[in-house]
Amino acid sequence: MIMNISKRYTIKESYRNQAYVGVVNLDARTNSWAWKGHVDFNEGLHSMFTNRTFTTALQAEDHMRQFAHQCIDNRLDATQPHGF
Repeated sequence: MIMNISKRYTIKESYRNQAYVGVVNLDARTNSWAWKGHVDFNEGLHSMFTNRTFTTALQAEDHMRQFAHQCIDNRLDATQPHGF
């Protein structure tokens, strides 16, 4: 069975009220998946990317989401007052 898989697509999601966008892309030369994206913080955009490549689009998506969530957690936790 041959599936029609897009070679590039955009994911728009939010986490903890912070929007983020990721672009998942298939490199036809290496037949591997990668991603890049950004988080839209009030202070401006924060770019995200990795030099890793992935065997499947789902692996790339999962990694992008984990990376975005960690980035958002780190930024929001750093702005919270300590001791509460």
